[in-house]
Amino acid sequence: MLIFLYGHDSYRRQEKLKEYLDRYKVKYSSFSCERFYIEEDGQFNALKEFAKSQSLFDSSRLGIIVGDLPEENKSERKELRQLLKDNLESKDLTLLLIWDKKPAADFSFLLKKPVVAEQFENLTGGEFSDFLQSEARKRGINLDKESQSLLAQVYNGDSWGLATELDKLSLFDERDITLSILKKHLQAAFSVNVFNEIRGLNYSRDFGERLGILEKLFSSGADSGKLFNLAAAFMNSPESKIKAADYDVAVKSGKLEYEEALISLVIE
Repeated sequence: MLIFLYGHDSYRRQEKLKEYLDRYKVKYSSFSCERFYIEEDGQFNALKEFAKSQSLFDSSRLGIIVGDLPEENKSERKELRQLLKDNLESKDLTLLLIWDKKPAADFSFLLKKPVVAEQFENLTGGEFSDFLQSEARKRGINLDKESQSLLAQVYNGDSWGLATELDKLSLFDERDITLSILKKHLQAAFSVNVFNEIRGLNYSRDFGERLGILEKLFSSGADSGKLFNLAAAFMNSPESKIKAADYDVAVKSGKLEYEEALISLVIE
């Protein structure tokens, strides 16, 4: 049996992997499980040995294959493709592949039945908001609409970052998280009063003052992505919000870094 989990959202991908592992533990009283980082030296050979081995004690075997072989390794890719196809409907061996992106043409069969394939791209818009609410409920946290909106804008599709933030919030005595509680929590992560500085960045009409604020924010060591998303969240005009959205697309397509995008927002 083959299971294929792919896409850039590594948090949700990892959660699905945990789900499969939990199912295995329930279904099989004994099973062997090994993980192979396929691009590392010796790992492909180890996978081949694992695939052909037989166990007298384990009722099932699970091999987790992380990553893809480089396209220039044509002979090994051909071997891997055949190994996977040979085990498409194996009863005692399950191979679970974890890749960052869709497969190239030579592995396109991974997207077709009987392979169990699931895609995990970064969530946006309403889907990310739904994910935020679901993860908050899992941790027993109640977020008001304002705090949900701020978190969605600060993390903007970053499911790992959001999950980590919610883990921290779940340690609070308060179960009901308001915007004021959230701001105090987020502020604690910065060495400057980030909300005041962002407000000044958005409202000041003095070019030199805006650059000074930006320099202070950068020198604080704060994550550029968080700063950009906070600045975008507090933009005070529709035109500015549109520009911020355009820059965000440019960052996610690899054309800009968040620091460059933030500088561009300030100097325009």
